Amino acid sequence: MASKSPQVNDLIVCPICFEVYREPKSLPNCLHTFCKSCIKSYSVTSVNKNSKNTFECPVCRACYHDVGDCDTWVDSLPNNHLIISLIDQGKMEKKELYCDSCIRLEKSQPAVSWCPECCDYLCENCVKCHKTYRFTMEHTVCNIEEREKTDKLKVDLFCKQHESRRLEVYCFDHEEPCCLMCATVSHRKCDKVSSLEDCSQSLGADVTRMLSKLEELQKTCVSEIERVADDKKSLKDESAEIEKRVKTITKEIIQTLKEKEKSFLQHVEKTEENESFRLQGMLDELLTVQKTTEDNINILKNSDEFPKVALFLELKQMEKRVSEIHTRTNKLAKSYHTSVLDGHIDDTVKTFHSSFKTFGEIKIRENKPLIDYLSTKLVLERSLVVEGSSCLTDVDILDDDIIVTTCPTTKTLYLLDMTGKQLSSFKLKGNPWGIAAIQNKTFCVTLRDPALAMIFKVKDVSITVLKELNTSSNAWGICVEKQRIILSTEKQGGGQVFRFYNLEGNSCGEREVNVGGFYCGAINATPEEPLLFTHHAGNSFFSLDLNVAGSATKFHKGENMKCPIGVTRDPNGNIYVACYGSNNVLQFNKNGDFIREIIHTDSAVQNPYGIRVKRLGDDIKLMLTTKGKVLVYSFGD
Repeated sequence: MASKSPQVNDLIVCPICFEVYREPKSLPNCLHTFCKSCIKSYSVTSVNKNSKNTFECPVCRACYHDVGDCDTWVDSLPNNHLIISLIDQGKMEKKELYCDSCIRLEKSQPAVSWCPECCDYLCENCVKCHKTYRFTMEHTVCNIEEREKTDKLKVDLFCKQHESRRLEVYCFDHEEPCCLMCATVSHRKCDKVSSLEDCSQSLGADVTRMLSKLEELQKTCVSEIERVADDKKSLKDESAEIEKRVKTITKEIIQTLKEKEKSFLQHVEKTEENESFRLQGMLDELLTVQKTTEDNINILKNSDEFPKVALFLELKQMEKRVSEIHTRTNKLAKSYHTSVLDGHIDDTVKTFHSSFKTFGEIKIRENKPLIDYLSTKLVLERSLVVEGSSCLTDVDILDDDIIVTTCPTTKTLYLLDMTGKQLSSFKLKGNPWGIAAIQNKTFCVTLRDPALAMIFKVKDVSITVLKELNTSSNAWGICVEKQRIILSTEKQGGGQVFRFYNLEGNSCGEREVNVGGFYCGAINATPEEPLLFTHHAGNSFFSLDLNVAGSATKFHKGENMKCPIGVTRDPNGNIYVACYGSNNVLQFNKNGDFIREIIHTDSAVQNPYGIRVKRLGDDIKLMLTTKGKVLVYSFGD
């Protein structure tokens, strides 16, 4: 047996080999633990020696009978997981390195030094031997602690095929290092094989080149890490927003149910009270009749006690009273009807809890790579013909998948799916112009003659009116900014009036401007960005900061802009203006600087009115109305 090392914890040392346990196995009765190989060798020797198929524990001499095949018996012994955990814990805590020479001899001794020539860790004894062997006596051995502090290159300098030989050449054809023997045998036909010493002399340019690549890679990693971290934060914010919306909807449903319940129960109570009052009146009258009848019966039963003359007169009066009581009783009996309080619960209420299977649907939508809106070309993806229309004035998207558009000649509102299939339509009171999506498949439409704005709700594919906004004068442009609806309406003497409403349609202020014109105008506003509005007759468009007092700023006027109507923004804040007179769409950056004519005059674009850049399905699209069609453009490569 090997001598016991005093440096090793006794709890994890095998009592047979005095080394750290390898595959510790415990005996079933006495629970003493040994290396699997140690106890297997010991059991074989013990069984063969006594020829009784029995075996005694090497520590306590506990006897085990009917061992049978020792290899099978030892393999079936349970592993000592406590010992395994202690060994693993010791490795994690100490991170102890062991002598490579001793490991080759199947021993285990802590390393104290490092030989950079041999790439070996060495214990104290092996260091002494290392300095005496002819082939290693000139190797410089360093302290292991210093080596761990300074060495960053964990490169094995010895050949994988011939472990005793150092790497000396590099084959560029196979892109691998090897020893001279490998070079002679395996790489003798390769075109470019150089010594590692020669290769290492010209590292400057390679280091600079690799450093440049790695620094660029590091920048990319930093950028991607920031993007992923931002997406993770956005995901959390979106989750919180969805949770807020769900709780708000739930609260509104519960509040509405409670209000309806309260109103219904109050009606039940009032109905029961009124009917009880009627029945109590009849009950009081019958009780009075009963009391009178009982009194007369008592008089007649005690007639012997009264004077004859008095009794005679009382009988005559009683005859009249009985006749009257009889008539009144019959009348009450005929007029009485049994009251049943019949409570009818509306079918919608009774089936509400079973009318939907889930609260909604959650899915991960993969965002496409960021679009460079200022250089990417627009590609006409499809042309959606709206049957029955001849002049579509505006367009918007509801919940990323429903297209809503209007036609003033037919005074009709249309809902389309992403392929252009008409889902439903709705006849309007006046001539529609602007459209603005609000939230949860609600939207608002401006009308002329009569001057109105109408808020609609889409459920499945049916359209219902939620509220009508009396604007007092014709409304044209419309948009939704933060928590308010903004309308542009006519102003006497020129200019226009911007009227503000909350999302429920309640008026909450206005703002007048003396520039531009209401006629055929469109407006657009987004959070933290100024309001944009077009001036059809003036061939220009303006910007107005709603949070700051002052006049509007003219953004653009040029020959390429004739009769501008529609205006919108992309997700980066860049501006798009649809020009009815010049049959084109102009693009500007967020500061109002002209960029390009992004849609040129062609046969597809004739007198464009409405324009939107919004998500449709999984991608951002540009939607344009022209005559009786909705043109759908994608931002191509």
